[in-house]
Amino acid sequence: MIPHSYATDTQTKAAELAATVAASVSPAQIVSACAAVEAFLRKHTPGQHRWFFSITFPTLICRVFGFDDSSPPSSAPAKRQPSNGWIDVAVSENDSELAGKIFSLLSPNGVLLSSISGIDRLSLVKYVFPTERLPEWVRYMLQNERDCRVLTDLCPLFKNKIKEDSIKGSSYQVQLNVFEYYMFWFAYYPVCRGNSEGSETVKVHRTKKFRLENWSYSIPGLSSAKRETEKKTEGNLFIRLLYVYLHSFVPVQDLNVHQPYRSSLLHYSPGYDGSAIERAEFVINTMIHFWLVDNDFSPLPAGLCKAFDVTFPFRSVLGETPPTSGLGDVINVFVKYLNLSSLAAMKGSNQIEYGGSPGWRVSGSFDVVKSRDAPLNIHSVGSWNLLIQRPLYRFILRTFLFCPVETSIKNVASQAFSIWVNYMEPWSISFEEFADLNEAMGLPNGSSANSVSKSSSLGYSSMWQGFILDNYLFYSSLLCILLDLHTSSSIQTQK
Repeated sequence: MIPHSYATDTQTKAAELAATVAASVSPAQIVSACAAVEAFLRKHTPGQHRWFFSITFPTLICRVFGFDDSSPPSSAPAKRQPSNGWIDVAVSENDSELAGKIFSLLSPNGVLLSSISGIDRLSLVKYVFPTERLPEWVRYMLQNERDCRVLTDLCPLFKNKIKEDSIKGSSYQVQLNVFEYYMFWFAYYPVCRGNSEGSETVKVHRTKKFRLENWSYSIPGLSSAKRETEKKTEGNLFIRLLYVYLHSFVPVQDLNVHQPYRSSLLHYSPGYDGSAIERAEFVINTMIHFWLVDNDFSPLPAGLCKAFDVTFPFRSVLGETPPTSGLGDVINVFVKYLNLSSLAAMKGSNQIEYGGSPGWRVSGSFDVVKSRDAPLNIHSVGSWNLLIQRPLYRFILRTFLFCPVETSIKNVASQAFSIWVNYMEPWSISFEEFADLNEAMGLPNGSSANSVSKSSSLGYSSMWQGFILDNYLFYSSLLCILLDLHTSSSIQTQK
């Protein structure tokens, strides 16, 4: 048992550290604060870390990402204030040393993430994630008790996380452990920035040149010219963190080896630890719902809702709104990385078998590791792309249909085209796609992402026919919609 005086001293030091973190805004102060956080965590035992995660950690999240709890997000347009979040400071100052210190602090191999793992094993700390910062469709469902109870069944991301508010009684909240809490904030960061930048987006008016050929310059293969606004991803601190989290938490090779039901229930071991695949599912689903789904008026497939006998008037509540702007770069890395799982599945099978029809396989329609009623196979775990299939389709569809012509072309070009093509061509991914990121982070050449992409032959072959059939709407419906938009635009400009 920890002596009361020593526990009080640890609590006091955690409060002092929180004050130091909160006051750190300059590069020198941020570097010092990072070192102080690491020193505190190394000095104390996992049992004593509860004071850090109870007192200091929420402040650290606010400072790292530039969040201000005193001013919750609003749907009303507001002038964006300069952010003094640590990530933004590192970018604005173009300070590689500062970016390196922040990356080291937040790295999966760093003392912070390892301490998070230790505190979660002891289940010492739980957080309530602010409802107003959840994906929009989830916020709506939390307003109704019946919807809250159904939500845990409809969406695996919130399974066992919706709890009744012990203070208000009649309301519900999302309770998370430390890792889950951090990943929710991490996923919310680009959404928050996109919403802020969206209100300041420069308008462009429709002209006779505002046609498909003006959009096509952003499609790989249709234009040799690079976008002037295109930035190298390896220099982006958030992109580097995203990639290293995917690399560390989401396996892309032979997903079946993580399953206890690979061929027969006789192979099941009661001591099997499915935490790795569960964590991977959590990370992927978090990014799906914050980045791809969010304000979609159809966040869940109609068939799934019908199975639970529920109907949600999301269209009248959320309206026909386009996805959050500015997410193109992060979603591109997300999609490209998950494409590696398709390559790995293809490499391990002469003919990958994608079952079903384009009607669609969806996130939330199956639970990869928990169902013991039937063996799992390549249909459910052969490729992570199966989880993002429907959400990504609707993300691109909504961008095409609901993005007003008067808004910045960035919404269409950056978010839709490159993401669309990257998903449709998993065979085109190569080692060079991640070489700079791997080198910048010092990842070994034998890492899973490297070995998959390096060993896979480039180019389409007949082995991908199953993938194309299973994703047929990406190759047909979206193209028809785009051509229709081009035709409508041409007619309007001729008037």
